[in-house]
Amino acid sequence: MSKKARRRAQRSLSVRTARRDDGRLALEVANFTQSVTLPADVNAPLRGYWPLMLPDVCPQRALLLGLGGGTLAALLARRCPGATMVGVEHSAEVLEVARSRFGLDTLAGLEVAQADAFAWIEDHLAADPASYDLICLDLFEGGRLAPGTLARPFLRQLAMLLAPNGTLTVNLMRTARLPEQLHRLESVFTLVRQERLWGNVVLHCCVPGNT
Repeated sequence: MSKKARRRAQRSLSVRTARRDDGRLALEVANFTQSVTLPADVNAPLRGYWPLMLPDVCPQRALLLGLGGGTLAALLARRCPGATMVGVEHSAEVLEVARSRFGLDTLAGLEVAQADAFAWIEDHLAADPASYDLICLDLFEGGRLAPGTLARPFLRQLAMLLAPNGTLTVNLMRTARLPEQLHRLESVFTLVRQERLWGNVVLHCCVPGNT
């Protein structure tokens, strides 16, 4: 899919907020929950796949591809207050809701980039090689993975941005395509562990030789 066609498809997706059964505010894109607010109690568990995206060791510099309402950024800011983050989100409408309803601009250490993730990676590859010790890949458009997310050239670019001993975490859905998607990831990265929660599969990966 071309960049123009991808932007056209992105613009057609509805964005809204809804209150969940647990009281958290959810940001929904095409009726799929993309982000939720965190519990006020820092010790309270958060329902959903987002905590599974966090690494065992706090990163110094993280790249969040598919920022959404900032759930993962908020978790990182809470758990790892010294981390700096770059969050990339293509949708101006999503970012508007994230700022007005999810407190995105209050998160310490977060730099927000409104951009197409694929174009952003191309633009920053030469300037920022091996500079992120955590890259979180969560590029869903509603309930569908953005075309090109698991293309090998793009995965190789992510590997070039990942610092030595860094971690790539990937959110996928449990579909019939999962074996093929795992094969694509493992053609570039070493799969360290796999965690499943309901319909989500979260993968922790590293560059081969850095396990």
